[in-house]
Amino acid sequence: MKKQLVLIFFVLAFLPYASFAQPLSPGETTFTVGLSILVVPVVSSPYGGNPAYPNTSLSEAYPLGLDGTTAQLNIRWKAYYSDGESRPIDVFCYLNTRSKNCSSLGYMSGTEGGCTIDSPTYDYKNLNTVLCNFSSPEYSSLFGVANRSLQPVAFSPSTAPQGVLVGQTFSWRVSAVNLGVLRSAFEVNVTPLSPGTVYVNPPTGTTSPVSWGEIANFFTQLTFLVSGEQKLRVYTRPEADTATCSAATDCSGTVYGSTKVCFNDGCWNQQEVTIKVGLANLPEFGCTGIIQIIFLVAIVFALFLRKRSK
Repeated sequence: MKKQLVLIFFVLAFLPYASFAQPLSPGETTFTVGLSILVVPVVSSPYGGNPAYPNTSLSEAYPLGLDGTTAQLNIRWKAYYSDGESRPIDVFCYLNTRSKNCSSLGYMSGTEGGCTIDSPTYDYKNLNTVLCNFSSPEYSSLFGVANRSLQPVAFSPSTAPQGVLVGQTFSWRVSAVNLGVLRSAFEVNVTPLSPGTVYVNPPTGTTSPVSWGEIANFFTQLTFLVSGEQKLRVYTRPEADTATCSAATDCSGTVYGSTKVCFNDGCWNQQEVTIKVGLANLPEFGCTGIIQIIFLVAIVFALFLRKRSK
């Protein structure tokens, strides 16, 4: 009997604590421990690697996909929770400064998402940075970060090698590979170092717009009037570069190279190209060819005198 009374006493003594104790929420604790938000590279991106800046390539460290114009910058991503469950994620991205931003609230993890920054303010002389913050709308302790450096404009110009004969009219190509995030056309100017030695038609022009990794081509017709090594200066610039200059020092060396120049308030890459021009026998020309040479020489000479008279 005494043992029963002692047992009843202990039960009554600890009953209030058992009745009002608040149990832990195992689901909530298990959810947050070890859980994180991961950001991985999107399947493809128009803006790929840049030889001058290796950290612009798509990788685990730099997963954001980018493409844009002077009016918009499109940002794409793919994020997921480490446990593989599909849940909403809030995404906030900005370019260089938080005043230029875009967001996607409630984006569902595991899919590709994106947002667009309107009227972006690019820095054309230095690397730009896009940073995106990923956070859980339910648990503030869960977050992830991804960033990507970019060049608004970058390109690699080239010319086609050519061996020609005096009086021979041929098509000559100037190319530019777009390596910048902005879709752009390219302006081209071809100028002989020795006026009166070659007829260029047309001397200037603009290519079609191309995106990153695509090649823009400008074609002109050249007719050399003298033999030997003839030199041309080829100027190239992306139209997407809206920055102005007053001297070559205002132009970014990484974009325009060591032979950068400034004219018409714009920055240009300058190349000096040498073309070997050989002599041809008169029978190779024929009467028509000889007449054409005389006609072209007259035109070039007239243009030369016109420039000197100004």
